[in-house]
Amino acid sequence: MFGFSLHASDQVLPAHPRAELEITSVSEEDEPINFILSSVQRIRTEVVFERAIKVFGPVSSNTYRMPSDLKRSDTTDWFKRQITTLGGEIEFECEQRDCGRATIWTSDIFGERVLSASDANQNYLAVAIDKEDVQHLLMIYVVERSNRRVYAHVVEILPNERVVFDSPVDVSSELLRHGTVRLANIVPDSEGLLSTEELEEIRELAQTELQEFADEEIYVVCHVNGPHPTEKLLEHSRTCAEQILEVFEEIGLNVVPFGTGPLSPLEQSPVSRVELVIPRLLRQELE
Repeated sequence: MFGFSLHASDQVLPAHPRAELEITSVSEEDEPINFILSSVQRIRTEVVFERAIKVFGPVSSNTYRMPSDLKRSDTTDWFKRQITTLGGEIEFECEQRDCGRATIWTSDIFGERVLSASDANQNYLAVAIDKEDVQHLLMIYVVERSNRRVYAHVVEILPNERVVFDSPVDVSSELLRHGTVRLANIVPDSEGLLSTEELEEIRELAQTELQEFADEEIYVVCHVNGPHPTEKLLEHSRTCAEQILEVFEEIGLNVVPFGTGPLSPLEQSPVSRVELVIPRLLRQELE
């Protein structure tokens, strides 16, 4: 346990000088909380994340009503500048419908009705900041309500054990060593669709790290989970693989698209993801 008392109003990230603090709360109990690093969705009655880290430690939250002249994008940009000034890292971010359903964030995750907004009027940042050798994890949710007022909800966690985030993967080295690699930042949504940014990242990958495999047969394997029947998820996973196939073929790679839907869970958990597999190298490793 930490040797100091946690106060919600004294979070590591300062409030905007003209913001009004409307709701504040603090818990110093070591109860688990999910530090969310993905969009959210509901499967039947359960809220699920593509990626989250369960953390134990004191938690505080502040909900601010932002100045009337600030829009949602202005507010998000202001927080990003503060994060940069403090030397923090944005571990995940999303906006609008890419974050999932706003009602899930408002009701199920943060439990604050004042944050109610449409799916198109939300931003989310997951942030890690080190200050005086103490790690601070922040979940920042910004919404613009139907009355045009902007609210920012900031949750701060002081983890009892330092959280280590995934280091960047050297895709070509992983493929050579294991014959398979998971593309860490590429996560299809529940309908198998990839964002413009993700497709651009895939294009850059094909033009650089994958060029040494131009003579190999590369399988693109998409795993898609979501609130749909298995047959639909298999169809959506093929849609995901075909999007990547189109990009890779433009670069001249020999690619086979393959969609597994939810039928190949990762560590018994249904996680949407994209993997590259080179069967010849898999066989070499098993010999």
